[in-house]
Amino acid sequence: MANEQKTSHSKKSSGEGRSRKSSGTGRGRSRGTRRPAAAAAPERDASLVAPPKYRKGSMRIVPLGGLGEIGRNMNVVEYNGRILLIDCGVLFPEEEQPGVDLILPDFSYIKDRLDKVDGLVLTHGHEDHIGGVPYLLKLRKDIPLIGSKLTLAFVEAKCKEHHINPKMIQVDGHDKVKMGPFNLEFVAVTHSIPDALAVSVKTPAGHIIDTGDMKLDQLPLDHRITDLREFARLGEQGVDLLMVDSTNAEVPGFVKPEVSIGPALDKAFADASRKIIVASFSSHVHRVQQVVDTAHKYGRKVVFVGRSMVRNMGIASDLGYLHLPADTVVDLKQAKDIQDNKIVYMCTGSQGEPMAALGRIADGNHPTISVGEFDTVILASSLIPGNEHGVYKIINKLTRLGARVVNRDNAAIHVSGHADEGELLYFYNIVQPKNAMPIHGESRHLVANGLIAVKTGVDPQNVVLAEDGDVVDLYHGKAGIVGSVPCNYVYVDGDSVGELTDDELEKRRILGEEGFVSSFVVVDTEEHEVVKGPRIFLNAVAEDESEFESVKSQIIEQLEDAMMGGTTDVHKLQQMMRRTLGGWVSRKLHRRPMIVPVVADIAQQ
Repeated sequence: MANEQKTSHSKKSSGEGRSRKSSGTGRGRSRGTRRPAAAAAPERDASLVAPPKYRKGSMRIVPLGGLGEIGRNMNVVEYNGRILLIDCGVLFPEEEQPGVDLILPDFSYIKDRLDKVDGLVLTHGHEDHIGGVPYLLKLRKDIPLIGSKLTLAFVEAKCKEHHINPKMIQVDGHDKVKMGPFNLEFVAVTHSIPDALAVSVKTPAGHIIDTGDMKLDQLPLDHRITDLREFARLGEQGVDLLMVDSTNAEVPGFVKPEVSIGPALDKAFADASRKIIVASFSSHVHRVQQVVDTAHKYGRKVVFVGRSMVRNMGIASDLGYLHLPADTVVDLKQAKDIQDNKIVYMCTGSQGEPMAALGRIADGNHPTISVGEFDTVILASSLIPGNEHGVYKIINKLTRLGARVVNRDNAAIHVSGHADEGELLYFYNIVQPKNAMPIHGESRHLVANGLIAVKTGVDPQNVVLAEDGDVVDLYHGKAGIVGSVPCNYVYVDGDSVGELTDDELEKRRILGEEGFVSSFVVVDTEEHEVVKGPRIFLNAVAEDESEFESVKSQIIEQLEDAMMGGTTDVHKLQQMMRRTLGGWVSRKLHRRPMIVPVVADIAQQ
């Protein structure tokens, strides 16, 4: 499968973070020549090779997120100086990224050319595809947003929170729109949210299709199936590059239909004797519909919990995507008057997010909802790779509180919104593209998707295994990686966007995990002696200060020897004290706390 060589060209971290790859290295990968289809995806290294100057008459595709990770999906399509964007999502932080709210795509590649952007296509309303839109629009507010009715409604509500009034163009399956040189055609696809769309993009340089997230569920709740007839028609016209969802490419067979979870959900409700708490994505309208219908069947009231859940379900209901039986949904304030065996809380937090509603309930610090013995908690969603630890941590907390936890491990309570291997085989055979570029997934998912393409007849040389920041050129019907551009993590930390560096994030992690040790000493560099100290102060370190007595004499000896040797620079003395104290702590206590040395020189007062 196709890739190319990279020479030394360092990635710069101007306030952005590293890419979260399955390899864990988070930097650019070294390129070889074209690899056989069965080869594993190579790891990134610290070098990039700059792409060649754009070749007039070609189509250039640059993924700024979603390739090598689950989240922050964004693709840039260029033709003769004009730009089309497809999706603009976010990635949610992991435990080793304390204090980070969201992670954005790196807009630096297009930041100086935003006036050339003809539009932003949004394939569906999940956060990993639309969450970054307000941050992009802060750079240029009038970029047209193109998407389905529900998707645009979710984006509009999100933009209002940022005081942005977006320009929007509503489309549906079979609709055609021309944006600059880009001829767009939209195709209905089934996903775990209504109104998802794939987009066909045609220019004189060729024809590409971006599927967004999709599956081939033949029995979706809204009866809106993936339009395979339309994909076949587009395939007959000739598809030069097919960009396909890779999330479940490793999973054999076919995804079960959405309706199949009904019996498991019904059983969980039938077995529940007290309150029920269901956690799901705040945009999973189909899952919420199933919960609402089951609650109505068992005479229970439903309470939406969590700001995003309340907002999104209100929008879905107003637009007719969510059907609420009369008198079934009540406000959280009314819940206190309803018996435990007559209520269902529908909340956020299915991915183990500590500050989401379910996380706060599990920690016992939710202002309204508590969990006790014989309550039932249902996790009605899949596990996003990387979130396993957080989810099982919450499950354990709920179990200790006496709750019965129903999840994917003990009940068929969720089906995926992404196509399994069998569905992808069918899809490739229907479209029959000349080139394939797996998207939306970690490296292992992309490789698995590429192998599926090869099985269906795509030439291995025409399977492009790209990652975030790779530059892919489509020229004369041939697609290949020609270079890479910086594509780092951009952290959102409160009101700060892109200002948090990796070094600062590492300091936060150390503070949270290893503790803090500071040391203060007064010296006289003219007399070459330590006048006072060292005093050692501890924070979030289990050991007592008295255990540090043995290292104090070492610090004094090192500092006085250095001053006798002519060292009078306070900064150098501080670094020496840091090394002495840090080495002692590492050897004796097997810890790596943050160490802050302070040296005061009375000779310089």
